[in-house]
Amino acid sequence: MAFVSNNNVSLVTAILPQDIANRVIDTVFQQGERKALIINARGTLMRERWYQALIPMVSPEREFIQFLVPDLEVDRFMRGIVTTANLHLPGAGAVFAVPCDEVVHTADYELWARSDWESDTFDASKVLKENLTAIFCIVQKGGTEAVSRAAMQAGAHGPIVFYCEGSGLRDRLGWLRITKNNEKEVLVAIVDNADAIAVTEAMVDAGDIDLPGRGFLYRVPIQKGIVNIGSTIGRHRYSATMHQIISAIDELKGGADWRDQRVNELVGTGQSAGLNLFGKVRERVYLRNQCALNCIIGRRHIDTLVDTALAAGAPGANFSVAKIFESDDRATVAGVRYHRERGVVRFVLGADRLAAVTGALTAVCEAQAISDVCFYVTPVTRAITYIADPSHPDATTNRTPAGHV
Repeated sequence: MAFVSNNNVSLVTAILPQDIANRVIDTVFQQGERKALIINARGTLMRERWYQALIPMVSPEREFIQFLVPDLEVDRFMRGIVTTANLHLPGAGAVFAVPCDEVVHTADYELWARSDWESDTFDASKVLKENLTAIFCIVQKGGTEAVSRAAMQAGAHGPIVFYCEGSGLRDRLGWLRITKNNEKEVLVAIVDNADAIAVTEAMVDAGDIDLPGRGFLYRVPIQKGIVNIGSTIGRHRYSATMHQIISAIDELKGGADWRDQRVNELVGTGQSAGLNLFGKVRERVYLRNQCALNCIIGRRHIDTLVDTALAAGAPGANFSVAKIFESDDRATVAGVRYHRERGVVRFVLGADRLAAVTGALTAVCEAQAISDVCFYVTPVTRAITYIADPSHPDATTNRTPAGHV
């Protein structure tokens, strides 16, 4: 099966309540989108009162929906989602776009069909922000609550969580060549760039991400988006939440640059104006020059894909099972669309390994006649996990300068 390369494509992600997701899918199919990939997820809401801190957080059901959209159609596409889901209202959800560095797919994997669809007169561009970052944190199953709480206390909107399985080179069992599948969870937090450093530090500390076997965290730059995800539940004593107040100040100031970057950088380190408050600071070792290779493939081919990538130099993988809806799928009498299951496999790896891994994956798909496959690459600005050798060529101990994410 021959592969086709597509440039100038963006990954658009929507985080929505389940009852809104179907309406949004109908809207985007009218616009020309051919496929919608949905992962069942849950939100995270902290209880507002301090004495409720020991009570488990509330986890409303959410849908994590992804689309591949031509760059020229992204603004119109996001406008349709914003208006259909009323994302300009507090707590309604989120939508954001990340430009893809590369998209490669088999000829039978259709991305887009032209359409003359137009949305209503609401100008969504007025509510879309450009200074946003997505933080992905992969931890052992059951380990997301502490990380979610730390992220929200540091300034993140309510993170969403979904299940995945992870595999790495350490999981291969010698001569049997069997890969152990470890249950994990992916936590996704959307933050303003001004808060990215503080939230990252808080999440790493809460999950001990830089210790052996604890997890992996990476950041992806968002081109534009709108985030109206709640983070607390309870009777509010004030007319506006802290997120709403900060957003209003951002709008008045023309951006988030007014926030104290120096304070943000020091949060979680125990340092303040040169003073070490908590003793010796554990130095962070970050991975640089990384990218995220994402693969959509039939569920029964996941193991083949993961084994091939690990053999070609990928350091590890995580994968989830998703539902894929297509624009020409039939619907039941009740209006429920038929769908198929697909595997979504993710690799975060050094940019110098990308060509070798992608080449190996396309080769095995062609050799085994695996069809309906799509690979896309998104940028990664920073990643952190346990690194045994800090002198690794992709590692850096330098802290992020203020204002850089």
